[in-house]
Amino acid sequence: MTVMRKVTAHFYILIVFVCVSVTSSLAGLDFKTIDTDKLHSMVVNNAYEIEAGRAKQFMVIDARTKKEYDEAHIFSSINIPEADFERSINLIPHNKEILLIVYSNDTKSKASRKWAEKAAAAGYLNIVIYKEGLQIWKKNKMPIAPLSGI
Repeated sequence: MTVMRKVTAHFYILIVFVCVSVTSSLAGLDFKTIDTDKLHSMVVNNAYEIEAGRAKQFMVIDARTKKEYDEAHIFSSINIPEADFERSINLIPHNKEILLIVYSNDTKSKASRKWAEKAAAAGYLNIVIYKEGLQIWKKNKMPIAPLSGI
């Protein structure tokens, strides 16, 4: 085997090792969670902060499809579907320490977890999952958009 082939073979082995290591380390990530009352309080306080001209301290991300988001979503959330994460990452601030709160439909949905894993792989450090999801949010009569009946 020539020197070039040995170097190439070692390079490929290194690439495979890195990919496997990153994938397995992301699979083991344990994200923090937030409950409905705490998220509601944060959303309301954030609205007052923005109205007062202060910077947004966090983002609420809806990881569901655009169709689901258009039907109803948590007030002030933005839609970045899990399946479109790579194409929509420019909607997230470049500050990797911003608090990102992600949700989907309910505790059975895997979209918010997959979204959080993708955000962590992109270097975001402060990711929280609202596991109860939109169904519990609506059941508790929390603010949603679009507002029906107006």
